[in-house]
Amino acid sequence: MSVELPEKFENIVVNATDEWLKTRGKTRDELRRFIEKRVINDREKAPKVGEDAPDFKAERLDSHGKRTGEIISLSSNFGKPIGLIFGSYT
Repeated sequence: MSVELPEKFENIVVNATDEWLKTRGKTRDELRRFIEKRVINDREKAPKVGEDAPDFKAERLDSHGKRTGEIISLSSNFGKPIGLIFGSYT
């Protein structure tokens, strides 16, 4: 496959210690192939600058990060400014 990796990903491959690779059950070549596959997938499928964001549904959280059961879609907020915060709340 051999894809030129962005610098930050190339640094991950180059700087991965043998111990880090061993704990993940990967060789350096396997790690490189895994990251190359992700980079190719992102280039092909990720929205490009200027394109519309893909519609999706998500559960609204309350001000404390607790689940509300309320499902909203991005398209239901068309024309309104919104902020999306992605992260782990677990």
